[in-house]
Amino acid sequence: MNRFALFASAGIVLLALAACGGGRRGAMERDESMVVAQRADGTSVAVRPGRDPNGAYIQATEFKAKGDCATAVKLLRPVARLGPGYENAQTALGECLLENADERDEGVTWITRAADAGWPEAQASLAFHFGGDSPAHNGEEAAYWLALYDANPNKARVAFVAPDPKRMGAVRAALTDAEKAAGAKRAASWQRKLWIPPAPAEGDTPGLRPEGRERGGFRGPPPLL
Repeated sequence: MNRFALFASAGIVLLALAACGGGRRGAMERDESMVVAQRADGTSVAVRPGRDPNGAYIQATEFKAKGDCATAVKLLRPVARLGPGYENAQTALGECLLENADERDEGVTWITRAADAGWPEAQASLAFHFGGDSPAHNGEEAAYWLALYDANPNKARVAFVAPDPKRMGAVRAALTDAEKAAGAKRAASWQRKLWIPPAPAEGDTPGLRPEGRERGGFRGPPPLL
């Protein structure tokens, strides 16, 4: 490759990076702390930089996709316990725990931690949990999480997984005007809240570590505007 072609290629790369990082910051700002990895089935998944937690998370999502939540939970617990930056694992763990009636309260807790941190998939999951004909039906709660999901700029994130539109439509259709108004009012005063693990939990898989904590901390999703 001659020098001119090399400079031209480099310029294209720099322009592409500038386009991703600049302009429309805020409402469309992306979470640069997440990267995209390929699973064995060819689908993409958003993960944190670093191999140890990501390997466990990707493996767990493969078991979850196959319906083996019992195995997925064992892999997801130590990743979810790493705290900020691992909201994807917290959401997946919570969704698996919801499959077991005895663990549903814990499942809601994990998904709520991710949703409070601004993870849109978790907010949609809670809208499903409380909306429609769910046994845990709470129209105002479903409307609250749905309002947060609708306003969440992180749906523009690379590898964002959109919820089933038919299921989402059913949740919307079941809400009354009063529930929508109450949910929107609560959502208007929402503030991002990160769950910080108190200490490494006994039984965590050795070797899992929150990559990047020593390098200046986590950059979670930007706040909703």
